[in-house]
Amino acid sequence: MARKQKKITLTAAARALNVSQPTLSAWEGERKNPSVDSLIRMSELYGVSVDFLLGLPAECYHRADLLQPIPVEIIPIFHETPVFSIDRGWAMVDAIEGVLHFADGATQPLAKLVDTCYVLPPAHVIPSMVTEKPLYRDELMDHDTVWVEPISIDSHLRMELRGWYHVKNRFVENEVGQRFYFDFYDIKWLAFTNGPEVR
Repeated sequence: MARKQKKITLTAAARALNVSQPTLSAWEGERKNPSVDSLIRMSELYGVSVDFLLGLPAECYHRADLLQPIPVEIIPIFHETPVFSIDRGWAMVDAIEGVLHFADGATQPLAKLVDTCYVLPPAHVIPSMVTEKPLYRDELMDHDTVWVEPISIDSHLRMELRGWYHVKNRFVENEVGQRFYFDFYDIKWLAFTNGPEVR
């Protein structure tokens, strides 16, 4: 269910999880149980909690309160804490000045706040993974730029390093000089011709 909600094909999910399609199909059909490590990888891939994958009711999720909107009247208690606005992205709460400071330099008075804010961004606003077939290593030089998806169990690292990279002679490089070398293709990273669909 989580895989289908993210619109990821069985083939793409099995490849991303490094398992066979029959194995993933058996997990989804509850004919076999995945390991704890596999549950964690699925949770990160699909952007849901392990509790969700296990079918636990929402009220049992660990720290479900972090996924709920923050009531406007209590936002000032988050002074000097980042909060996420669906409409404008991340902002820092400044209770002394009574404003939200957004990453683009804009401010929003707390007294006039109409945006819904969260401690964590809801899963539906996080860009999904690319679901198209990755390029083969020998196809990389046919492109000037490619979308890179790092391979790592560290979801924060993946989100930080994913993006558009320029194809060079032995590596790809993004605008800030981060590189992925061809020698580690299909071990540490994969390349695609298109980025993920942002909902």
